[in-house]
Amino acid sequence: MTSSLARRAPSPPHRLPRRALLVLVAWLALLLGPAAARAEHCQSTLDLHVFDALVHEPLGEALVWLDGRQLGTTDARGHLEAASLCETRPLLEVWLAGYQRHRAQIRLGRQLSVEVQLEPIFETTVIEVKPVETPDTRAVAVLSGARLEAKRGQSLSQAVADVPGVAEVRSGSGMAKPMVRGQFGRRLPILVDGVRHRAQDWGIDHAPEMDPFVADRIAIVKGASGVRHGPDAIGGALLLDPPEMPNRPGTRGEAHMLGSHNGLGGAFMGRVQTQPVAIPGLSLQLEGSAKRLAAVSTPDYPLDNTAAAEWSAGAGLSYRTGETSYKLSYRHYDADLGVCSCFRMESAADFLAQLTRQRPIGVELYRADWQISRPYQAVAHDLLLGRAKWTLPRVGKLTVTYALQHDERKEFDIVRSATTVPQFAFRLWTHDAEAVLEHNPVHISDHLHVSGAMGLTGMVQNHAYTGLPLVPDHQAGAAGVYASERLWGHDFELEAGVRYDLLARSASLLRRDFLRLVRSGQLPETGCGPFDAETDPVSCASVFHTLSASLGGLWRPRDRWALKLDLSTASRPPNPDEQYINGTAPSFPVLGLGDPDLGAETTYGASLTANYLGERVSAELSAYGNYVADYIYFAPSLNADGSPVFDVTIRGTFPRFTTRAVNATFYGADGYVSASPLRWLALDLQGAMIRGRNVSDDTYLVFVPPDRVRGTATISREATATLPAFSFAVGGTYVRRQNRFDPAADLAPPPAGYALADASLSVRLRVADRPVHIALQGTNVIASRYREYASLLRYFVDQPGRQITLRITLMFDTNEPRHE
Repeated sequence: MTSSLARRAPSPPHRLPRRALLVLVAWLALLLGPAAARAEHCQSTLDLHVFDALVHEPLGEALVWLDGRQLGTTDARGHLEAASLCETRPLLEVWLAGYQRHRAQIRLGRQLSVEVQLEPIFETTVIEVKPVETPDTRAVAVLSGARLEAKRGQSLSQAVADVPGVAEVRSGSGMAKPMVRGQFGRRLPILVDGVRHRAQDWGIDHAPEMDPFVADRIAIVKGASGVRHGPDAIGGALLLDPPEMPNRPGTRGEAHMLGSHNGLGGAFMGRVQTQPVAIPGLSLQLEGSAKRLAAVSTPDYPLDNTAAAEWSAGAGLSYRTGETSYKLSYRHYDADLGVCSCFRMESAADFLAQLTRQRPIGVELYRADWQISRPYQAVAHDLLLGRAKWTLPRVGKLTVTYALQHDERKEFDIVRSATTVPQFAFRLWTHDAEAVLEHNPVHISDHLHVSGAMGLTGMVQNHAYTGLPLVPDHQAGAAGVYASERLWGHDFELEAGVRYDLLARSASLLRRDFLRLVRSGQLPETGCGPFDAETDPVSCASVFHTLSASLGGLWRPRDRWALKLDLSTASRPPNPDEQYINGTAPSFPVLGLGDPDLGAETTYGASLTANYLGERVSAELSAYGNYVADYIYFAPSLNADGSPVFDVTIRGTFPRFTTRAVNATFYGADGYVSASPLRWLALDLQGAMIRGRNVSDDTYLVFVPPDRVRGTATISREATATLPAFSFAVGGTYVRRQNRFDPAADLAPPPAGYALADASLSVRLRVADRPVHIALQGTNVIASRYREYASLLRYFVDQPGRQITLRITLMFDTNEPRHE
């Protein structure tokens, strides 16, 4: 029987007819020929770097497509390299959560290097911005997200005071200035939306005339930054960036309501942004705030007449079409601020006796009420800004900005006769213009690129003053030119910049004021323009040429580590008050004398910063040193026997402070460590120390902040089905007594060291399917009595005591998905 499993004999191979074989070869040639040709041209390489458009920080995990085909994601340095691409004109798309999608057609050659800058968008569901590596070669601290939200309702100096290396120079009424590494006021410019804030810089307790609510992000630059921010950025700069305008149709907004018990009162802040469907590319914004507070109190007594009333309003619009955008905005700030009654002394004996008293003279008459009476300040500030941005093919991005600012300050002193006019009235008009060209990155090699910018600046200013003798009228004009270039690779960056500025100023002194300066020895009779028996006013002209330069480097030796070195020099011309001040004012409890012969002060500085950013631990340590030639020093004047000089005027008795040039050094260190040992626990420790010496006299400088350290512990939990998200934090600050001081150069020994405690509890809810944040915050909760060495207030009274604040934040966005 034949088996059914028997193997069949193999069939003979099938042979194609010759004609069919020729047809097949022809078809293969037609199909493979173009592919082979394309293969010869598919050897292009794309070297892509993705950055944050606002701060130029590298962005990791950004998705990249080319003609709809995903190439991958960028690494931690914002880099992606793709090879074997065809030489075509594909559409490049880059996207990252929280940023606008970038779309651009590119031309691929043999090697193409592209830098993409993603524009951030407003995300109401994102509260905390995770810190990332920054390519800035200086030490920079950033407040944004939840950290900035917790500061709503506070002044600018209070908002940044918790940053390592930052302190406050303030009075009990909230009039304060931020101090960075021992520098403040005229050495620490503030830029709002890229525009220099122009106001009255004289006086230790004059607060910046602004509401920090305008900012969605605050960057504190530590160290001289004169190349980019102007010659007077000796100590650094504060950059207040407003929120980005909407990039898609819809409406979004936020509202903050606050109540406080020390300085009883409250505040409201709100902002609405919209983009109408009918006009794509057009975005509108309205914002405003109002605050009314009673006088504050120390743990033992009220600070009389320190009530405050403030309001602000602003509007803006922007229009974007393609690679071109236009922006127009206007902001107004208005405030009436009481000045503590404690500043007035009848005699030198009263002042000296006050230094040893724990309670001020006449404290039994002090009240913590809502009344704002003489002495007080009435301030107003207006900012009108226009900006245009164009993308120039094969060149780069050109940005042109114009700003008009009007600053008005009126100070009302106690007078004997019935009058409603101020005794001191200042009005300042400033026109600023700037043009900046950021050129396209230049590809040097596969992993080496150059980017940079150059700019022109101009300023015209007019200051008018009426009232009791203090400061003169003046007019000024300035121009500047700068350039900076950055060489960057995979693990390092080098940056160099240079800037030149010219400032011409003419001060108009009334004849009586000119003669007062001559009699006091501040000014020779031939020190100004033509002067004779009929000259009134007398014109005093000054011209300053200043140069700023910087050289910095950043090196990432390993993932998560970054080392930054910055070498810089900058020169700052004297302000008009430093040259010509001769008098006192209600918020300026000393009699100041200027020096018309002052020249520019020049700083030479170095800063070394180390950063570590891990999954559970992050840290930064920064050490710095500065030598300042011809440092413009404002300090108490002493008699030959070392006793302080007092001047008796019809307004009272005041210690004399004089302005003079000395050589000085500043050096120190600041830093922080943050750790999350558990998912629900975060620990933070930060500290700062600074040393300042008058090298010319071999003594310590006055008003240099003492060493301080701060620690916080935060317990937090994400929302669950039954419980909302919440966080609870406790913290403490310890400030040492300043033991590096010169007894002969100060009016009183430094106050004792002190410890402060604070706590906060915040809850994040959803009400009507919208986010609602409620926070209860307490500062100085143990009601410590203390005085701050760096403030003139220490000569008179204690700092404010316990403060409890309740804050409610509401947010909405019509584009946010609703949760069913």
